[in-house]
Amino acid sequence: MRAPLSSILLACAALGSANVAAQDTTNADSTGAVELVRQFLDAQAHYDVPALRALTSDQFVEISPLGDVDPRDRMLGFYVKDAPPARPPVGIDERQVRVFGDSAVVTVRLTLDINGQARSLRSNFVAHKQGGQWKLVSAQHTPMRPAKP
Repeated sequence: MRAPLSSILLACAALGSANVAAQDTTNADSTGAVELVRQFLDAQAHYDVPALRALTSDQFVEISPLGDVDPRDRMLGFYVKDAPPARPPVGIDERQVRVFGDSAVVTVRLTLDINGQARSLRSNFVAHKQGGQWKLVSAQHTPMRPAKP
C-alpha cells in the first residue's frame, strides 16, 4: 500500500516551503541535521532521485504510517515517475532535535490539509555523520489522533 504513504510524504515535503516553529538549534550539528531533513523532504516532493540517493545512507529504511518497511532501494524506486502529483499544504511544528555525537534524531509534527481536513503525523528522522556529512539512516511516520472537539 505505497500510494497512501506517497501522498503523505509528498505533503511532508513542503517542509522546504513551510514555516517551521522556531526552537533553539544554535548547535551546528543540530542545524545540519534539520537542514538534511528539509532537503530530504524537498527531494521527495520533487521526485529528485539523485538528491534522495545523496541524502540517504545505503542502510536507509523508511517506515510508513501503515507500518510498511521500505529499504532505500524500494523508497528510491517509488520516486522514478514521469510527473509528480500535486502536493497538499502542510504545516510543520513541534520540532525537536537531539544530537548524540555523530548521530541525531529530528522529530516534527506535520499537519496536512487533505480535502479541507487537518491530519497530523509525528515524523522521526535519524541522521548519522558519514565522512563529515549528515546522511539519513531512517524515517518513521506515525499518524496522530485528531484533536477532540
